[in-house]
Amino acid sequence: MKYFVDETHKNNVMKVIRDKRLVYPDGQVDCYYLPALFILLSTKNNLYKKTRNYITADGIDFEAMMEKQDFSSGEAKLVRLAANLYNASMEVTPQELINTLDDRNYDLAMQAIRFRRYGCHIENLLEREMDMEADIEMDVETDIAFEMEL
Repeated sequence: MKYFVDETHKNNVMKVIRDKRLVYPDGQVDCYYLPALFILLSTKNNLYKKTRNYITADGIDFEAMMEKQDFSSGEAKLVRLAANLYNASMEVTPQELINTLDDRNYDLAMQAIRFRRYGCHIENLLEREMDMEADIEMDVETDIAFEMEL
């Protein structure tokens, strides 16, 4: 799975990582912030437009975000997941994620969980292929090259 939904998603996350200095000396990105930012700054359903103003120098204000924004059911579950991965301040069950998120948002949630569990080096975020169509083209080119060798 590619990390980011699109280039805007990548730029949103990388800007906050840079501005808040969330990269440790060994290159690891803060494993509490990264999953939350990955979800909150997603361009899927323009979630970032509703959440970006609640990410400040002091942290992420999930309470205000939930009170003041009108989230769809799926978006609210993603925000609660981001809060849970960030500081366990809100709860969401796996069943809620499985039953209500579309495939793209489910993939977003699962990647955020992987970031929280395993962490991520900044170089992996910078080098990762962002464009799913490019991934598909690469697969097609590989298939064609393979067929020509036969």
